[in-house]
Amino acid sequence: MRNQNSKIVLFLFVTVVTINSVSCSFVYNVTGRTISSYAEDHLIPYMLESKDLDSICSAGVSLVPLIASFERVSKRPDLPVLVAMLGAGMCAEKNAQEAELHYLAAIRKGKGDEATDYQAIEIRNHGLAAKRYGEAYQRFNSYFGEWNGNCPSLSKDDQFYYLIGLSASLLAILHDRAAQGVGNVPTDIPSIVSNASKCLNPEEWWGVPIALEAIIWLSIPGVTPAGKDPFQQLDRAVALGDKAGVSLSRAFQIQALAGRGNSEAIKKAVKEHAKILDKSQSKKEYQLLESYAEQLSRHESDKIWIKEKGHRGPLLLGSFPQGKRDLKEDDDLLKGL
Repeated sequence: MRNQNSKIVLFLFVTVVTINSVSCSFVYNVTGRTISSYAEDHLIPYMLESKDLDSICSAGVSLVPLIASFERVSKRPDLPVLVAMLGAGMCAEKNAQEAELHYLAAIRKGKGDEATDYQAIEIRNHGLAAKRYGEAYQRFNSYFGEWNGNCPSLSKDDQFYYLIGLSASLLAILHDRAAQGVGNVPTDIPSIVSNASKCLNPEEWWGVPIALEAIIWLSIPGVTPAGKDPFQQLDRAVALGDKAGVSLSRAFQIQALAGRGNSEAIKKAVKEHAKILDKSQSKKEYQLLESYAEQLSRHESDKIWIKEKGHRGPLLLGSFPQGKRDLKEDDDLLKGL
């Protein structure tokens, strides 16, 4: 009798555990699908409409583990993670920019050890940005499939994510190079971006597809087609972006000019960007991309100010140092601080 009771208890225990396991699995699966759907329908549009770059990049860092964890019990939330990783990459990129400004200031002051330290911080953050943008590239591949030379069939919404995925992929390569390759980003990305960008109409997507192509031409010696000028193509991309009210092409133009170290060309581009920002004609649904482009312009502006004057530029973007400032004037401005 006792043996029979033990069997009944064991049976009941196994039954309860099984039911609980199945129930939990079901709940997790439903929750995962709900979170993924919510992220695509509401979280991503909210992030893209935000002008607060710091907030969104921090949100990207915080939300990626939560959103990505649901792929353990549900379908892979590749698109939400792609956008969140883009935001997370922007955080690391901004930290690298800050370190670069400190590095330039230390160089100007002749503080070699301090400059070396900030340079190390800059390189590490470029590496972190490369890894985060690289994860966005992996999510892009997971959702759309490996590039096989043929353009996939894309809905209008898919085209947007395709564009963002290509942009993140290129940023992964650019930051990996700045980090001396510590991000271990796949080296075939430039070829993929160059070819896959042709799957999108530059007239419809703010000139970004041809901007991506131009950046590839500038990044790899000898690949620019005969009769093509990368900077002229970037100018065309920027014009299309300005017309559409989305400045992402300007972000890539600024990066290209910075890579060439042409300060006069950078000043011209930043001044033109400042005029566009003054007109406030950007699209509401893509304010995050506008803020990212503005941050890049401001960074290049601050670099010029620090090199020439030892401090960052004014809040109003588009002005640059004019001649030598009187040292007494600097002392007067700093009194009481």
